[in-house]
Amino acid sequence: MANIVKYETSNGEVQLDKQTIKNYLVSGDADKVTDQELELFINLCKYQKLNPFLRDAYLVKFGDKPANMIVGKDFFIKRASANENFKGYTAGVIVLGKTGNIEERPGSFYAKQVESLVGAWCKVEFTNGTDFYHTVAFDEYNTGKSTWASKPATMIRKVALVQALREAFPEDYQGLYDSSEMGVNEEVLPTDGVKVKAPTISKEQFNLLLKTLGEDAIVDFCKSKGYNDAAKIKVDEYEKLIAEATKKKLEDEEVIEYEDVDPDFKDLQDEDNNFEINEEELPF
Repeated sequence: MANIVKYETSNGEVQLDKQTIKNYLVSGDADKVTDQELELFINLCKYQKLNPFLRDAYLVKFGDKPANMIVGKDFFIKRASANENFKGYTAGVIVLGKTGNIEERPGSFYAKQVESLVGAWCKVEFTNGTDFYHTVAFDEYNTGKSTWASKPATMIRKVALVQALREAFPEDYQGLYDSSEMGVNEEVLPTDGVKVKAPTISKEQFNLLLKTLGEDAIVDFCKSKGYNDAAKIKVDEYEKLIAEATKKKLEDEEVIEYEDVDPDFKDLQDEDNNFEINEEELPF
């Protein structure tokens, strides 16, 4: 049976197991991902309440290189917006003009023909009136490949933004990094959400269900769900059925079957109700 990890996120419950991640959530070489990397990814998602099915997080693996666990920029902004201390942010690029002047400019526009892109900046504003300012250097992150080659200003601005948010709210972003910081090609990262078919019960689980509920109860349940085969029973449905059956069994064991009680018991109760203590007969 797969070891399924369940946890709550802002978008509802998430259920993760290693095989589901390998089948649906790895970008790159899924067959190269190690068990340790899968466990680390599951623990990161659970601890930070990430929903990888909605592309909050990605597990990226190519060849024998260590896997990268990265988070989308949209998640950084979404989490910041949920923080009561967050008021807003402004981010932009830092350019060097042909006269040697350096300008910090909002957004990601610069004139490539006459200006050089040298960095980016971000200011995070707090509700108490203070702010946090952060800058990054273009040369430290530019790979010159893929999206960095086609959209350098967009990429370096994003680096400044996610780093500023992480430093401004360290508890909210512990262990979370964006693809632009990790040198991961954004083009390999899918953007559409993932719909995974709910796992169904194994043969061993069916046998336990049959032993616990009996054939008639299983048939009735399948009919109520529109299943023409017990093999279509989902794992979460199985767990609920077993839990309910176990609870009922415990409750039944606690019930006193009065018809099995000695008929003289009532007479004894009546005698007890009329019982009086004679203090003169007490030995003390």
